Amino acid sequence: MNHMNRLKATALLTFVMLLSGISFAQDTIVEATILDSADVQADKLYNSGISKFKNKKYKDAISDFTASLDLRADFEPAYFNRANCKVEEGDFAGAIVDFDKSIEFVADNPESWYLRGQAKYKSSDSEGAITDFNQATTLKASHAQAHYYTGVIKFEGKDYESAIAAFDKAVNADKRHAYAYNDRGSAKRQLGNITGAINDYKKALLIDNNMAFTHNNLGSAQRKNGDFKAAIQSYSKAVSLDKQYYIAYNNRGSAYFDAGEYDQAIMDFSRVIELKSDYAYAYNNRASAKFKKEDYQGCIDDCNKAIELDANYGYAYQNRGSAKELLRDDAGACADWKKAVELGADGAKSFIGICN
Repeated sequence: MNHMNRLKATALLTFVMLLSGISFAQDTIVEATILDSADVQADKLYNSGISKFKNKKYKDAISDFTASLDLRADFEPAYFNRANCKVEEGDFAGAIVDFDKSIEFVADNPESWYLRGQAKYKSSDSEGAITDFNQATTLKASHAQAHYYTGVIKFEGKDYESAIAAFDKAVNADKRHAYAYNDRGSAKRQLGNITGAINDYKKALLIDNNMAFTHNNLGSAQRKNGDFKAAIQSYSKAVSLDKQYYIAYNNRGSAYFDAGEYDQAIMDFSRVIELKSDYAYAYNNRASAKFKKEDYQGCIDDCNKAIELDANYGYAYQNRGSAKELLRDDAGACADWKKAVELGADGAKSFIGICN
């Protein structure tokens, strides 16, 4: 082969090699584009799920997060947010499974531990919830909500000292945590620290004066202290904020009763009965006020209704017995008092002495 032919052959070989190189490069680009498309589609589905979550379309959001995970099985935010949607749907077991996956990928996110704790708490797994809340506060000592719900669980378990310690941490982490002040007040009240309870309720109301339940709680602490006027004012604020708050009406009626204002008490107990006709306590309380007004038959009628609603209501038997005794039904009175003692109303024991 002469010199010219060798040059042609070399050029042809070089051209073929270049073509081959271009072809190989194109194959690589196409393969990368396919992978990128899957990731992009996963992101689009994820973002669609977030949008639906924000609009409270939880089932649709779950579908989008699931489709996103079908494309990217390691997409941790999709597990995290699908878990939150499941919580909103009441699927706590499913939420826990998704939080497990989220934590498997990212173990140092305190929110994952806290929210899984919430799901466990709602599943009645209080011990598991506290374990997760503790891990959340280990990762973030200032996690006020994790401290708060630890306190809630301790309170529900009647471990009031531990509840107070947890609520202390919650308010130290968030000075404006009105619920933590409220609940710490209730724990203190359970331990007989009425002054401490009142102070905490007032702190809660300085933060949010529209919490009807805190006004009600404050009223109960004030009533316990014998300050019936202040209690009535607090209960009145509670019912002004929530006109359906039958417990606050009942409590205000009791404060009026304690203050000797029986007509006002009867009005409040009657309001309770309008709002909740199956509330046995209101009938018995109204019976007590009627007794004080010497309306003994009215007292008996209300006691009858309380007992109809709750056959084991010892104090209703006791009160009915007292009204019967004043209407000269000694046999009926003795029968009611004996039943009251049987049901744990020990105050009736002092009356049985007149019985044969």
